[in-house]
Order: sequence, then C-alpha cells, then structure tokens
Amino acid sequence: MAIRGSQLFFRFALSFYIVSQLGLEAAGIYGLAIGAIGIVPAAVGWGLNYFVSREVVGHTPATAAGLVRDRLAISIASLLAGTIVVVPILVWMTGSLSETAILILILLWLETLALDIYMPMIGLEMALFANVMVFIRSALWIPIVVGIGFLYPPLQTLNAIFIGWIASHFVAYAMLFAHLRRWPIRDGLRDPMQLGRLGKRVRDAWYIYFSDLGIVGLGYADRFILNALLGLAATGIYSFYFSITNALQTLITTAVVQLALPRMVRAARSGDGAEWRAELRRQMVRTLAYAGVLAAVIFAATEVIFYLSPEGRFPVYRTLLVIMLLAAVIRSGSDLLNVAITSMGRDHAYAATNVVGVLLALAFGAGFMWAFGLIGAGLSAVATATSLLVIRLLYLRHVGRGEIVAPGTAVEAPL
Repeated sequence: MAIRGSQLFFRFALSFYIVSQLGLEAAGIYGLAIGAIGIVPAAVGWGLNYFVSREVVGHTPATAAGLVRDRLAISIASLLAGTIVVVPILVWMTGSLSETAILILILLWLETLALDIYMPMIGLEMALFANVMVFIRSALWIPIVVGIGFLYPPLQTLNAIFIGWIASHFVAYAMLFAHLRRWPIRDGLRDPMQLGRLGKRVRDAWYIYFSDLGIVGLGYADRFILNALLGLAATGIYSFYFSITNALQTLITTAVVQLALPRMVRAARSGDGAEWRAELRRQMVRTLAYAGVLAAVIFAATEVIFYLSPEGRFPVYRTLLVIMLLAAVIRSGSDLLNVAITSMGRDHAYAATNVVGVLLALAFGAGFMWAFGLIGAGLSAVATATSLLVIRLLYLRHVGRGEIVAPGTAVEAPL
C-alpha cells in the first residue's frame, strides 16, 4: 500500500507538472501515450499472463525460467510484428517518424515486457520485490525528471519525461538481474522451448484475451475518441482529470476490492448462498463508503490546489471533475461485482461483461462526446459504469438464486 500510494502521488504530481509547464497539447499527447501503453500489453499478451502467473506457483525463479522465457519470446515476436505494421502506417499518416513517436514505441516494448515479468514474479511469491520494480520504473524517476526540468528549463519537454521513464526500466532490470544471481537461472534457460503449450493456452482461453482487451479498452478508449472529435487540448484536459479520479479507483481497488476476493471465495466455497450474499452486501457497503469519502477528499484537495495556484495555470472544470469522481465511485462498485462473479468461478461471464464494457464505452463515448463535447466524456464514463453495474448485478441476482459453485468446480459454457 505504501509503494502503491507513493506511485500514485508521483503520477498525480506529474500530471500537474505537464499541464502547468508543458501545456494542454503536451498533456494530450501524454494521455494518448498512456492509453497506448495500457492497451498494447493486452493486445499482444494473448491472455497468457493469466495462466503463466498461476502455473509458476510452487516453482523457484530457476525452475520457472524456461516458462517465462517462452512467454517473453511470444511477446517479442508479437511486438516485432506489430511494429513492422504500425511504423509504416505512422510514416504514411504523418510524413515522418518523430522522436516522440520513437520514444513512445520504445516504452510500449519496455512496458509490455515488464508486465510479462511482473506477473510471474507475483506467482513466484516475489510480490514485494516485483512492486519495488514497478515503483522504480513507474514513479521514482518522476521527481528527478521534474527537478531537472525546473533547474534547466530547456529540458521541460515531453521527450525528457519519456527518456527518464525509459532509463528507469534499465535500472529496474539491473536490480532484477542482481537479485536473481543467486538462482541457477541459466540451467532453466537451457530447457527446450515449449511454445506449443502456450499456443494451446491461447486457443483454449480466447475469452481471457478478449476480457483483457475489454478491461484496458474500458479504461483508455475514451481519450482516443475525444482526440478524434475535439483534438489534443481537450484530450489533455480529460487526461489531467482522469489522472486525478483514477487515483480514487486505484486505491479502492488495492485497499478494498482486491481484499474482498478471498472473503468472497470462502463464502462461495461454503455453498451457502445466504452467506455469500451477505458477504457481498458487506463488501459493497465498504466499497461505496470508502469510495465516497475518498471522492470528497480528492475534490477538496483539488480545490485547495486550484485556489493556491496562480490563475490560468490549470484548466478548472469542476463539473467535469465531479462527474468523473462519480463515475469512479460507481466503477468501484462495479469492480466489486466482478470480484463476486470471479468468486463463483464464472470465468466466461467475467470475460463477457468486460467485453461488453468496452463496447458500451465506445458507443456512449462517441454519442455523448459528439453531443456534449468535453463534458460528454464524463457523462460517458458515468453511463458506462452504471450500465455495467446494473448488468453485473442482474447477472448475480440470476445465478445467485441457485447453488453457489466454488472456483475450480464450475463448468460454464461460453457466452
């Protein structure tokens, strides 16, 4: 929690720095880059991390090295194929490949491979070290780059931010190699490659892949729609407020929703539907209560920052902030219902609702933003979150009337 909280604080501060010192268009480009960095790992991940992180449980880094190597090989091949396709398209559309585009492309590679390493580390019970690596590559560099920018204004650029971010990955990898030196990793890497096993996983669990795409699409699709309709400045404003409100959902997910999973699973394994429903009600009250209080705190803190800052330094859109905070609170409740679906072993329903979520986000986003402009982005977020909340609630009410089935014993036909 301390690591995640510090990471959010630095990311929060970076958004204010970009908007106040680099401008709204730079904030828009940064927001689109964050969206791409969120979407690409899922797009080329094929849902494999879901299984690899589970299959390495009980192994050591040495005995799991071959599996992680094979997983990275598939990612590298996918990234290479994607790069070969995308780069000519970018050159055709823009006339050249800018330095900023090259830096973003490098980050896409590094972030994708970093996630493919992070997930198995969790399964290998190296969670603390894995999250320290995340903090180094995602946040620790921020005060350094921002400080250099203030000391030497010519380096107050988006490219300087991306270069600092890239450099942090190499620091994290150096720490990883130093940490793994005590394990005989080379022996595991000499094992024959078994890409066929992972390929079978891809074929058998296509729904997890689409679920992953749905999750990231739900979080980042709106900014690409906004950029197409209203341009970079509007995207910068939205990305700025998204960074504020996303802190709420991230903290609630970490501190409340994720902790509810084992309780919901235990209640499901008991086979007592009344106990499971009572646990769900308790967790929903906790989630919405914490989210509501945190939303009020974030709004008050943002108001203080706006009040103390010189006029014109930040784009002040209070109505948009309130609507997006409301969307974050509703999303937190919807995420808890997703945990409830998972606790029952309904993997296909879990995946299906995630895919429905991104379709709703695209439909509502295009409609609301076309009709209402920037404020429509917030309205779209509320409409999508509310719709998903209702869909998941109705599904749980339907399946909850019958026998509760524990994960691992449920057999469900694809939806």
